[in-house]
Amino acid sequence: MQRIRIVQVITRLIKGGAQKICLDLAESLPKDQYEVHLVSGPETGPEGSLWEKANQLKGISITVIPELVRSASLFKDSIALIKLYQFFRLVSPKIVHCHTSKAGFLGCLSARLANVPVVVFSPYGHLFAEDAQIPGVSGNWLRLKLFYFLSRLAGICADKIIAQNQKDKDDQIKLKLAPPQKYEVIYNSIELTNIPNSKFQIPNPQSHYPLLATIGRLSPEKGQKYLLEAIKLLKTTFPSVYLSVIGDGPLREELEDITEKLDIQDNVQFLGLSDNPRSLLKDIDIFVLPSLYESFGIVLLEAMAEKKPVIASKTSGIPDVVIDRKTGILVEPASADAIADAIIKLVKDKELAKKMGQAGYERLTSLFLKERMLNSFDALYKKLLTR
Repeated sequence: MQRIRIVQVITRLIKGGAQKICLDLAESLPKDQYEVHLVSGPETGPEGSLWEKANQLKGISITVIPELVRSASLFKDSIALIKLYQFFRLVSPKIVHCHTSKAGFLGCLSARLANVPVVVFSPYGHLFAEDAQIPGVSGNWLRLKLFYFLSRLAGICADKIIAQNQKDKDDQIKLKLAPPQKYEVIYNSIELTNIPNSKFQIPNPQSHYPLLATIGRLSPEKGQKYLLEAIKLLKTTFPSVYLSVIGDGPLREELEDITEKLDIQDNVQFLGLSDNPRSLLKDIDIFVLPSLYESFGIVLLEAMAEKKPVIASKTSGIPDVVIDRKTGILVEPASADAIADAIIKLVKDKELAKKMGQAGYERLTSLFLKERMLNSFDALYKKLLTR
């Protein structure tokens, strides 16, 4: 049987949810059925790089397009468009799957111009959400108009658009980015495998309680400053409360300054990047994700895999992952008081916290495992080819 030639396209291989899904598909689609190509720009960032992992993938052809960058540049974007078109004409794939908005604009258009039979687009949320805080885009009327036009163009070129949650799908249909029949909801996923220990250490539970952790890019839309303010509030009730902040990003220095101004340096540690963040969650009591906007939140699945109760913002796609009062507690975004109250509730009711952790694990195994996601994409690809 002739293998299906597929190209996965993404702008940059930083440590992030979109990049993880892109590499999962490149790595795990059955090689006896798919011939997989990966196209990416060269950029990395303070979030960390996934290039080492990408280069270790077996049976994958990797192509770097230097002009395929995240920031808008008419010159570079035009060259990237041409190079993508030339690549698709040379390789003649049956399917092109574009991940994230910028790769979607350029990849979907060039794939359609190159007469690729099937074009799939995963935007991972959208730039026009009310609670989105995308640096350089949100709040800039002219850029939003430009990206709206480009998003509609990508929607026209794509045969299918993948939403990570029902709210994103409904929002994008309401905004008329594409007709309803073009959308498909496929949840992100993780693997339940044994993972090596991280080089970092969480403090001893005997000297600190409760132990909290958050994982994510240190940037405005992740809302970490409200979690720091919550630690200040908690310190009066629980003097030994301790928060581990796992991740890096452009806001790190500002968040460290906030920590000093709040006088909670002894209660917070910034661990930076970790190759195995999930291993750091084994000994914590509660996982907190204070995002202002989050299309899905794969880190929530990491916490659920360790049977930890989660506290997360009631925003964007998070309610598709966390069932309020069953697998965790959802709070209003940008509210340090709400975060602190939820933590106190779980600390005082250990039985409830344990039940939520177990319920979260059961939800993970029923909906969010990697095999289920791969089967969904495999079925979708073949269905589109049959059409």
